[in-house]
Amino acid sequence: MTSYKLAQFLTSFIQKNRPDISHACFSTGDIQDVIDQSRETPPDKRTAITSRTARRWLTKLGFSWGDVKKGIFLDGHERKDVIEYRTHFLDAIHEFLPYMVEFNENGSMKPKEYPNDCRVGGPDRQPIIFITHDESIFSANDGRRQAWMRENHIFLRPKGKGKGIMVSDFLLPWSRLNLLSLPTGRQEELAASGIPLEAAVLFEYGKEEGHWVGEKLLEQLKTKALPIATALYPGYQFLFLFDNATSHAVYARDALRVVNMNKGTGGQQPLLRDGWYRDGEEIVLQQMYDIEVDPATGDLEKIPKGIQKVLEERKLWPSEKELLLECPKPRCEECQGRQNCKDCKKGTRCESCRQKKVHSSNCTSKRICDNCVRRKEICICTRKQLCNPCEKRQKEGCEQCESLPAKCSSNG
Repeated sequence: MTSYKLAQFLTSFIQKNRPDISHACFSTGDIQDVIDQSRETPPDKRTAITSRTARRWLTKLGFSWGDVKKGIFLDGHERKDVIEYRTHFLDAIHEFLPYMVEFNENGSMKPKEYPNDCRVGGPDRQPIIFITHDESIFSANDGRRQAWMRENHIFLRPKGKGKGIMVSDFLLPWSRLNLLSLPTGRQEELAASGIPLEAAVLFEYGKEEGHWVGEKLLEQLKTKALPIATALYPGYQFLFLFDNATSHAVYARDALRVVNMNKGTGGQQPLLRDGWYRDGEEIVLQQMYDIEVDPATGDLEKIPKGIQKVLEERKLWPSEKELLLECPKPRCEECQGRQNCKDCKKGTRCESCRQKKVHSSNCTSKRICDNCVRRKEICICTRKQLCNPCEKRQKEGCEQCESLPAKCSSNG
């Protein structure tokens, strides 16, 4: 170690706080002599203290070298449900073993006899190549994971991860999934047809908009991984293995998911694919939208059905009750009365904000489009002004409301 500042800090610290250990390694005067000599000695000769001496002094000063830990990690690999799922997963993989292609380290395939119904390019079953997916994150504030720490003290690291790069890539049993193993001429031919050379994607979070979600992983699979794998091994089937992560969960935009539906018809809910249900022994196809005429243009328009209408068509909606999607939180009498407080001034919404938004370009939370900028400039909406008691109750909350049991008000 050649840090002049570290040696100077050690000298100052020992002189002020630890005179009792000044004889442990060598005197503080010796340290000062080393510092003074380093000022007079030509820069090509190293006379500052060594890293070994610095470590000895740091130990004497009460510091210890250890891992910088942050948060609590709970290992759930041995949970009962995880072990059960792992057993089912291994049984399913075991069924694929007779059809699985085995590779040598250089990428060549090992000779293997497959079942009678399996052959390359066959109409029934084809040999299966396992392709795994993995992700790695490199953050600006990762830093070193070890540091010198004093007893009963914690090394403070930056709270945020900062900007970084997330790498999403696919792996063959013998290498990364790419076309680089092919001859240059073949690479150029495939690249000209629109197939990328690499399946990896670099996502710079903190710089790019949004997060790495299942839709982006599906796009990587469809536009990169599958075309590359098909070009490398025509006539084979591929089994992609992914981590069981929530960020990998993705549904089609028109998937029949009730969480994407409103109670009523229309609104911002998406158009879903047609569903079906059983009416006795008969299977009835159910269209998930109504067709109406747009009064402004005269064109036919698809209006998505809401949950209530879908259930009414299936004769499952109780006509004698007015059901709610979500029951309101219970309130005490005082809070219930303050909902219509006469001392608070109601807010108003201007005519411009009542109109439907029309974006002039890609509009995000960090960079809004020109239309939204103009809409914001001419906005004359006023916010609701709470009186002092209501404002205090809103900030501090109400203990009495929190103690009330949940109550369903769907009975009307």
